Amino acid sequence: MAREAAGQYVVDVVDGLRDEPGSTLPRTVDPEEYVRYVVGRAQEDGVGTPTELRAWTTVPPSEYNTDPRVQAFLSSAVEGVSNYHARIDDQRVVLARFLESRPESLEFDGVGMSGELYFREGEDSYAVLSDDEALQIAVDRVAWGLHREDPSILLQYTSLPDGALDILVGAQKRPEDEANQVLAGMVDVAALAEDTLRQNGYGWLVADPQYGDVNEQRFGDRVIVRFRTPEESLEDEE
Repeated sequence: MAREAAGQYVVDVVDGLRDEPGSTLPRTVDPEEYVRYVVGRAQEDGVGTPTELRAWTTVPPSEYNTDPRVQAFLSSAVEGVSNYHARIDDQRVVLARFLESRPESLEFDGVGMSGELYFREGEDSYAVLSDDEALQIAVDRVAWGLHREDPSILLQYTSLPDGALDILVGAQKRPEDEANQVLAGMVDVAALAEDTLRQNGYGWLVADPQYGDVNEQRFGDRVIVRFRTPEESLEDEE
């Protein structure tokens, strides 16, 4: 329970970075978060009796360093946060080399829906992607959009016969999440994602092409994507 709750804590912290641009990722975890996440999760899942829940919430701060439940939560949460810090530091160094600037001049600018990291220098935003990371993001994007993809294209990535187009069309008429789930069971999402990357490059993974000014360039074993945020692009047009 504690380790699962720690995972949710990390997700919530990262989501907060996405919702509040300019905020920073903490390097420590407040032990009080144990009560909020572990006890809160237990209440939501209906785990434990009211007496047990009260006992969990009354762990005195003086026992945080010895209580195994608190320590399990803290160690897992710190590990999750540290993993993000390691990725941020690594990608910031790569981007600084690409831009021939100092790492400290690059502002961390948040986390995307698939865990991709964003940086900013001046008016430009950047993402630093490895091939594996790009493929995983592409798989996510494709999986989320199966309900609106051309069914004739989807058919090419299934084992269905040529005359089975109506099966895919019928699946797309379901509610969005349900349609995506059903279609993912029929479509080779990874193959479709790989082909989409080959055809469209990496820029679409992190920036909406409709705003223009999206550029990508390979740098060693990474691809650097530079783009303007929608707000900045619209301001430039006015």
